[in-house]
Amino acid sequence: GKYTLDELLGEGGFGVTFKATHHTLHQTVVIKTLKPITAPGPDREQRQEKQRQRFQDEARRLASCHHPNIVRVSDFFIEDDIPYLVMDYVPGQTLDQLVFPDRPLPESLAIYYIRQVGAALSLIHRNGLLHRDVKPQNIIVRSPSHDVVLIDFGIAREFTGQTQTHTSILSEGYAPVEQYLSQAKR
Repeated sequence: GKYTLDELLGEGGFGVTFKATHHTLHQTVVIKTLKPITAPGPDREQRQEKQRQRFQDEARRLASCHHPNIVRVSDFFIEDDIPYLVMDYVPGQTLDQLVFPDRPLPESLAIYYIRQVGAALSLIHRNGLLHRDVKPQNIIVRSPSHDVVLIDFGIAREFTGQTQTHTSILSEGYAPVEQYLSQAKR
C-alpha cells in the first residue's frame, strides 16, 4: 500500500521493472521485482528461493555503491514472500535509444559519457564488485542534462580474483572476453 505501480518499464530474464509512485512522499520511483518461476520440477521452490537470494544480493550490492552516476537504492522489502527493490527514477533515455549507426554521438559528448561511466565503474570495483552488464541499454542519459546513470546490477558479482565458473548470462557483444569462457580468471 506504500507504492502504486504506474507503468511497466521493462522485463528481463528474471525481473520486471515498473515506474511507480511513493504515496507518502509523492515521488516517482522504479520498483524491480522477480518473475515467478513457472517451470515445473521437484526443485521449483528451491530454485525460487535461490532466485530470491540472488535478488536480495543485487539490492545489497547496489545499495553499497553511492555515486552520482549509479542509480540509488531507496528501499527493499518483501511482501507476500515476493522481494521488491525500490530505486530512484531517472528521467531520460538509454544510450541505445539515442545512438544509431547513422547518428553517432559527437566525440566530445561520447568521451564525456565514457568518463562518467568509468568513474561509476571505478567505485564499483573499489567496492569489490563487477557490474558485468555495461551496455547502452543500461546507461540512462538523465534529462535534461548530459549526466549518465548506470543501472541494472542484476548479474553483478563480488570480485574474487580467482578462477571460477562464470554465469552463462551475458550480453552478446558487450561482455568481457573472459565471460565467454566457462572458466577463467575474472
